[in-house]
Amino acid sequence: MESEKNNVESESSKETNLAQKSVVELLKDSVIDVLYPSESDEKLKVIDWQADHPAPFSPILFRKYIGLTPSDRVETLPWEKFFTVVLDKQDWWTDFEKQRAEKFARIKAIMQENLTELEYLRAGRVEVEAYLIGKDFEGKWKGLKTLIIES
Repeated sequence: MESEKNNVESESSKETNLAQKSVVELLKDSVIDVLYPSESDEKLKVIDWQADHPAPFSPILFRKYIGLTPSDRVETLPWEKFFTVVLDKQDWWTDFEKQRAEKFARIKAIMQENLTELEYLRAGRVEVEAYLIGKDFEGKWKGLKTLIIES
């Protein structure tokens, strides 16, 4: 009986800890061993910008944050486009791509549930720095970045 009680308390403790995780912690947990597919599959990195600038995140402000010059190419796309390549199922997908899609679906859900005003910004031409960001409950910008090689 005592061991059952301990198991219940342990499960309850796990649920409480999960509920208390920040969006940054949730994202860090979800991107472990996840690569974004392009000509050079790259890791996803979590962004934790403490700025509370209003949305949308302008190209001028974006350039400032990542250290670009005014002449560097920046584009803004619908945030959902970040997930298109990894979530739009293809006939040729193997178990690997299907498992990757499950991981990206979880990442997408975390972002939708914990961030508002999601934006997808890209900088560069062949080596593209891709940023998927949104505001957390405190109004601070959080999200993901990766490198996408396009030739």
